[in-house]
Amino acid sequence: MTVRWLRTAAMVGAALALLAVSPALAQAKFFGGMVPDVPTGAGGLPAHLAAHHPNLPYGGGPVLHANRTHVIFWDPAGSGLAFDAGYQPLIETFLIDVAADSHRTSNVYGLSGQYTDGGGPAAYDSTYGGEVLATDPLPPNGCTEPALSGPGWSVCMTDDQLEAEIERVIAADRLPTTNHDVYFLVTPDGLGSCTDAGSSSCALGGSRGGYCGYHSDTESGVYYAVIPYNAVPGHCQSNNPRPNGSTADPTISTISHEHNEMVTDPTGDAWIDATGDEDGDLCLTDFGPSLAGPGGSMTTAWNETIHGGRFFLQEEWSNADSSCQPRAKPDALSFGLTRRAGRTRWLSFVARGSDPEGRMVGYEWSFGDGRAGAGRHVSHTFRIPGSYRVMLRSTDNWGNWTFSSRTVTIRAR
Repeated sequence: MTVRWLRTAAMVGAALALLAVSPALAQAKFFGGMVPDVPTGAGGLPAHLAAHHPNLPYGGGPVLHANRTHVIFWDPAGSGLAFDAGYQPLIETFLIDVAADSHRTSNVYGLSGQYTDGGGPAAYDSTYGGEVLATDPLPPNGCTEPALSGPGWSVCMTDDQLEAEIERVIAADRLPTTNHDVYFLVTPDGLGSCTDAGSSSCALGGSRGGYCGYHSDTESGVYYAVIPYNAVPGHCQSNNPRPNGSTADPTISTISHEHNEMVTDPTGDAWIDATGDEDGDLCLTDFGPSLAGPGGSMTTAWNETIHGGRFFLQEEWSNADSSCQPRAKPDALSFGLTRRAGRTRWLSFVARGSDPEGRMVGYEWSFGDGRAGAGRHVSHTFRIPGSYRVMLRSTDNWGNWTFSSRTVTIRAR
C-alpha cells in the first residue's frame, strides 16, 4: 500500500507492502495507512482488501519503462548480525533470473506492462546491476522494535537511517542513480526497523501490525525498497513452501511484490487506488496453484519458474483480468511463407499473432543469413542456396515478446 510522509513541505510517495491498516490521517513522518503482515494461511485481511476489488485507476504519475536492479546487503561490522548461509546468493540468483526472462509472459512479472503512462508500458524489461555487501557499522538505535508483537530484535533503524545507508553505499561505490535504477536494501536477522522514531509500524511488529517490506524514494529521487528478514515464524507468510530450502524464500516473495510496485507505481501517484493499494497489495495472500506436480513435496513446492529457477511468489493484480494472476496469458504466434515460381531464392512471409489480453504492436524477423526485417508482411531473397532458420519475434502492447521459428530450404534452381 502506498502511504505518504512529509519531507519539508513536499509530500513524498512511499509505497509500503505488507503493512497494517490505520485510520489515522497522514502527518509529518507518520504513515497514514498500512497493509498487515499476514501469517501463512491467515484469512484476516482488512475488509477493504477482502471485499476487493475494482480495477486500479491511473493517477497520472510515471511508471518505469525499464529497470536495473541493485541489491545492498547490510551486514554491519561489529554488530554480531549476519546473513544465513546461502541467503545472499539465492536473492542474487532470483534477480538475475528475473532479468534473464525479461519480456516473457511465463512469470508474474509479465503482467506489469498493462500499466502505462504517457511514455508507454511498465514493461517487463529488467537488468541486474549487481550487489554490494555493506559493512558500515550501525548508528545508535533510532527506534524500538516492539517486543511483544514483533520478533524481539534489539537493533532498530528508522527509515531516515536506512536511506542514509543506501546513499552512503551509492556514493562510496559510485553506483548509478538514473530514473530506471532501483535499489533493494536487504537486512539480516536481528536488524529491525520502523518508519520513524515514534512509529508503531515496524518490521514484523507494532501495534498497527508489522511490515515485511516497503518501497519509497529519497529526496534526490533514488527508488529503493527496504527488505527486512522475513523468515520469522508467525510472520510474513514464512511457513509457505520453500522451493530452495532457504530462509531467503519468503523474502524473495516480498522482493517480487516490491519490485512490481516500484515498476508500476514508483512515486505513489500512478497505478494506485483511493485506499492506497497497488498491484501487489491487492493479492497479498494469493499464491495460485503449486507447480510441484504429482507426488511433489508441498514443503518445497513452487508456483513460478523463472529462467529455470523455482520460486514461490504471490500473484499480482491484473486490470486486464480484474483478478489476481500468476502470469500474463501467452500470446499466439506463427508465420506462413509463399514461394514464387521462377524465383527459387525469394520468399514472402506473413506473421500470424494474437494477444488474449491486448494487441500485437510489432514483428521482427531474422532470416538466418545475417539479415533482418520488420513488419507483419515481409519478403526476402536468399543469396546462397542452403537451409536457414528463420526466427520471428512479436511484441505486444505490454512489451512482452513471443517467438516462432522454422527452417526453410533454398535450392539452386
